Amino acid sequence: MITLVRIVFLFLCMVIGRAQNPNSNQDYVESTETSDFYTDGFAYPVFMDDEIHLQYSIGYKLDDKFMVELQNYYDTYRVFDVQKVSIRLKNYVSDKLYFVNGLAMERELDKHGFDTAKPRYIMTNGFGYDVNKNVMMEVNHDLNFNKSNLGAYGMPSLLSVKSKIKF
Repeated sequence: MITLVRIVFLFLCMVIGRAQNPNSNQDYVESTETSDFYTDGFAYPVFMDDEIHLQYSIGYKLDDKFMVELQNYYDTYRVFDVQKVSIRLKNYVSDKLYFVNGLAMERELDKHGFDTAKPRYIMTNGFGYDVNKNVMMEVNHDLNFNKSNLGAYGMPSLLSVKSKIKF
């Protein structure tokens, strides 16, 4: 029985590893590299309490130094779901360093008939650095306009440091 489990485990590892290889369809690669639109996204697996955490963004490159991005975050929890929609402007001052400015709205979605807090309206300012095409780091300052006490992050301002690794 243990040998069968090992064989199945190795087979699944090979299948998952093969799924990470890039697509060899050259027509698809060429069309995405020449397009000014881009998309990005990720989702964590469903946890024990059916929690879902996902993020996606849709962007458009206006020129080599300036782009507009629409982002959506959606997190589910036991009592409330939280959704954050933001529009951000990125201005590259060098090949890898950029400034970020944007507006966002974050709200709770009720699941059980409770009263939800007012949505938060946020202004974001910050800067980021693209280490390479698969790694980025960003520092943002979020300023909450209406001081809504929404969840654990219901503070008037928030300084966040984040990074993203794509693979």
